[in-house]
Amino acid sequence: MGRGLIRAGMLALPLLLAAGACAQAGELPPIIATADNAVPSCVTPDALMQFVSERNARQQPPRKIESRFEGIAALYRSLGECVARPPQQCVGVRWDYAFFQMLIETNYVTFLRPDGAPASVLPADNNFAGVGAAVPGRPGERFIDASTGVLAHLQHVLMYSTTRIPEPVAKRTRQVQDDVQSAMRLLQRPITFSDLARIWTGTNKDRYGAEIQRMAEKYASRNCGQAGIKRRVSDVHVAEPRR
Repeated sequence: MGRGLIRAGMLALPLLLAAGACAQAGELPPIIATADNAVPSCVTPDALMQFVSERNARQQPPRKIESRFEGIAALYRSLGECVARPPQQCVGVRWDYAFFQMLIETNYVTFLRPDGAPASVLPADNNFAGVGAAVPGRPGERFIDASTGVLAHLQHVLMYSTTRIPEPVAKRTRQVQDDVQSAMRLLQRPITFSDLARIWTGTNKDRYGAEIQRMAEKYASRNCGQAGIKRRVSDVHVAEPRR
């Protein structure tokens, strides 16, 4: 996290919204999970947490996550399979890519900068994607527990797909929902994580999406076999993030 936690929802300028709406579809999958866009069977909560643990153990000094976050991958799966709930139609997201985004945002659930110093968003905030941190120096929203924080992130992700979130957990989701969805509808196609990434950072650039893809490829290379790797490898190549 050399640049600090991504400032989620930097969407105040109509010009930025218009630029994001005009971007071409990228290499990341659509946000909404369907039979043709399902989370692969090689992506499991246990394997995801092992992936996190092994990476943190390689750091100098080795790092550990708080014990209450040890089940966070299971939360992403259980909540991600039905983010929009009755009386609305149940709509799930590619929670695996939301999880990979979370690993970038939290530096593998440590909430530390590369030098080991605390990031602006703290573990006690239960904010796993910097939701609401739209102003430099402002850490974002705080949620009562990890489950609520994960749901807030997943709702914010699903919101980009133009699925209406009737009662969002996060204040930021309520604030930007209309503007974001108006921009996304201009694309007239399924909204992808690449579309989300271009607006999420407030830059309309592809680097953030490439980082998410690289995280997915790193996981796939360890857990999904050659077929899984081929499904995820894109034409985008970026330097290893400094995390």
